[in-house]
Amino acid sequence: MRWCILILLAGLLPLVPGAAAARNVKGPVAGTDYEPDPTSPQEVFDQMRHSFRADKARGQHLRFQFNFGDPQGGRWWVEIADGACTMGKGAVGRPDVTFSCTGADWVRLSNGTLSGFRAVMTGRLHVNGNQFLAHKLDEIFP
Repeated sequence: MRWCILILLAGLLPLVPGAAAARNVKGPVAGTDYEPDPTSPQEVFDQMRHSFRADKARGQHLRFQFNFGDPQGGRWWVEIADGACTMGKGAVGRPDVTFSCTGADWVRLSNGTLSGFRAVMTGRLHVNGNQFLAHKLDEIFP
């Protein structure tokens, strides 16, 4: 059963919202909305606010919890409710999916310098809850 979950997680790459877009950025281009790679979990969530796709979130009711250890530790949550997104620091009640890693690894995942598969296989990232809904994160926050 554990291998089934790991195989499912392999399909979560890139797991972190914006990771695909961040890897494709070559540098500042005049007249574009270039954002440098985030350097903290707070910056990752700020970029998530900008990349939110309400059309992909329509009809969805999801709660994601993010628990980060040091360095750059803290707790964040994201709630999707029928095309609307709210997020903040702290805990959300009854999360559908919980992601746990260091804050520094979450930043690396979002920048594309650490693959989700490698993070899961080496124990640096733990994904608990509904694995199918974990896939939604990258759809809603490309």
